[in-house]
Amino acid sequence: MTSKKKELFVDLNTIDQKEVEWLWEPFIPFSMITIMEGDPGVGKSFLAMQLAAQISIGGELPEGQKLDRGRVLYLSTEDDAAYTIRPRIDAMGGDPSRIRVQGDFLSLDEKGLNALMREVRRKPPDLLILDPLFAYVPSGQDMYKPNVIRQLLSFLKDIAETGETAVLIIRHLTKAKHDKAIYRGGGSMDVIGAARSAFLVCEHPNDSSAKLVVHIKHNIAKRGQTQSYEIYADDGGMATLNWLGPSDITIDDLISSEGGKPQMSALDEAIQFLRVFLKNGPEATTKVEKEAAARDISEKTLERARRSLGVVSKKKGKNWVLSLPDEE
Repeated sequence: MTSKKKELFVDLNTIDQKEVEWLWEPFIPFSMITIMEGDPGVGKSFLAMQLAAQISIGGELPEGQKLDRGRVLYLSTEDDAAYTIRPRIDAMGGDPSRIRVQGDFLSLDEKGLNALMREVRRKPPDLLILDPLFAYVPSGQDMYKPNVIRQLLSFLKDIAETGETAVLIIRHLTKAKHDKAIYRGGGSMDVIGAARSAFLVCEHPNDSSAKLVVHIKHNIAKRGQTQSYEIYADDGGMATLNWLGPSDITIDDLISSEGGKPQMSALDEAIQFLRVFLKNGPEATTKVEKEAAARDISEKTLERARRSLGVVSKKKGKNWVLSLPDEE
């Protein structure tokens, strides 16, 4: 493989300090490797496509973070470009002219890695997605052997630095249970070791229709606030993704030494209350506040839940009423 030539030893004073730049702060940095992992079918690919779509149009991330319009290189062995990726990108409002996919299968052997480096140098993408990583490990090579995966990850790190590209590696979880979240992903521990950030995608423990994005490794920033989303069908029947807002659930709640499910956080409880109480249409604000108080939901937590859901407040006659945003 032809990788960037580096000196074996250098004086520290010849190295300039750099500040971390972010695609999605604090989850996905530029010029580095990030891991997204979770069980099959939980929605990892949907999330990857949502990120790709938003980058392609200069859209938004959760909590209103603005994106510069950029390019994406999306390599997937699990989703067909014509039948799945293009329809979903279109449904999510993305610009397919700014998203490149593989025209043929690309194994990450020496030939494939060099081809990938040439593509990144030709037109550096803001985000490179590998879905999943181990489908690209060359045939006959053991992904659990450190020397195999280290060489591959070292080259991917060079690609990230060369293109100032955020490299997002998707991998599945193993069936084995561990007390620490970073030990649950498939393959050698060197995979998670090479990443500067990693997050878990999983079902909400109290709401199977909702998914969580939970920070599990954060070497270069503070741990990010857990985010939640749902996958739903639009008017044309095409599945798409909708962000639901932050959650107080952390990885410590999800994976405990006792192995039990976490208790619902106060904010999540308030959000669920509003969804249920307002699902049949607008209700008087005073009635909502009274019912919330009866469930020991504080005014502050109720207000946070209203903001997270985007609950609409308007005057109807002499009274104020609250409704879910889709009621508008």
